[in-house]
Amino acid sequence: MAGTTLGRWTLAAMLIALQPDWAWSQSATEDQAAPKRRKIIERAEAAAKAIETFTAKRGEKIPALADYYVAKSDLSKIDETAPEGARAKKLLAAMEKNEADYVRKLGNVDIAQKLDALAGNVDGRKKFATVSEKKMLNRGLVMEITTSGDADTVLNYKYFKMDRPTVLNIAESGKIFNTARDLGFRTVVFTDGKVSWTYDVAANTFK
Repeated sequence: MAGTTLGRWTLAAMLIALQPDWAWSQSATEDQAAPKRRKIIERAEAAAKAIETFTAKRGEKIPALADYYVAKSDLSKIDETAPEGARAKKLLAAMEKNEADYVRKLGNVDIAQKLDALAGNVDGRKKFATVSEKKMLNRGLVMEITTSGDADTVLNYKYFKMDRPTVLNIAESGKIFNTARDLGFRTVVFTDGKVSWTYDVAANTFK
């Protein structure tokens, strides 16, 4: 995939070089933004390739996803009407699929290593908390669900009627512990504001 893409970009560069002077009568902003968009796509392709070729073999270095998530975020900001818009959209969709495959491969990797690899998924963790709180509200439960801590790796559930049976019911019904691991959360805290139950994701135990 990378070789084909590089070939396309080489061809694109040749075509640009052959354009007449009037082709460069765009605004200064357009001229300056184009190289930046191309750089974003190049970085995204490199990050995608790193996780696409990961095999989870013993001793193989686990690609960290910090650059990967930054690349995805940058791709999503490229306007669809830009010359690179269609490519960015297609690449973003491919990265979503590659990410899901990568998480499945990490299933055979030590949990602590997996959490390290997923440390950059800050946006994913924040989004999960926001969406989960809305889902609880739709079920009639006014529950505060937030993220905190370094890189938002702590997932917090606050509910005025929280007790241990409720904790286990919430966790099991939403497969929260599995989801927390797959998103890179290190700790899940359930509290009623006074008493707390803390789950250690790497150790798979309550503290």
